[in-house]
Amino acid sequence: GKIQERYADLQGYLQTLETVPLDELDRNEKMALFINAYNAQCVRGVLDRGEIESVRNVFLFFKRTKFVLGGQDFSLDSLEHEALRPMGDPRIHFAIVCSSKSCPELVNEAYTSENLDAMLDRQARKFLADPEKNRLDREEKTLYLSKIFKWFEEDFTKDQPSILAYVSQYLDDSTAKFLEERKGEIRVEFLPYDWSLNGHY
Repeated sequence: GKIQERYADLQGYLQTLETVPLDELDRNEKMALFINAYNAQCVRGVLDRGEIESVRNVFLFFKRTKFVLGGQDFSLDSLEHEALRPMGDPRIHFAIVCSSKSCPELVNEAYTSENLDAMLDRQARKFLADPEKNRLDREEKTLYLSKIFKWFEEDFTKDQPSILAYVSQYLDDSTAKFLEERKGEIRVEFLPYDWSLNGHY
């Protein structure tokens, strides 16, 4: 069936990644490759384990999903925390997709060094515009944000004074203006994270 075909394509793609010469890639090529590899390995990890209700239910899913990338051993965990995050672009958090409902949506195209910047920007805007994941209650003056912003606060505030300042860059104009005008009064709260599978395969 279709899933089997896609799975075979996925396996073929992942095999080519095993021998990619990482040292010959520039920063953007490497970042694009790491994001594509993370998302593909996550899909493979979920498919390999059959029907699982939630990626958190699988014991240490992110540590146990292991693979070779450019001749080096990785897990999803080490690819995120030791390869991608140190590259210093917090927008990766809108691009790597852990297959659960609260994480960003998987895009149907590969990241490349050419489209990387535009796609990361688009993903940031899309994620912040999704009311299930982030929303502003104007009456309460409360900005409800994804827990991703709490977990990785140090990434988002490395070049920005606050989470509020960071997200304002990617919000629609009227929301950003509302936050700017009431800067001192806005409360930030974090929404519960839903680890159940998004079922988009």
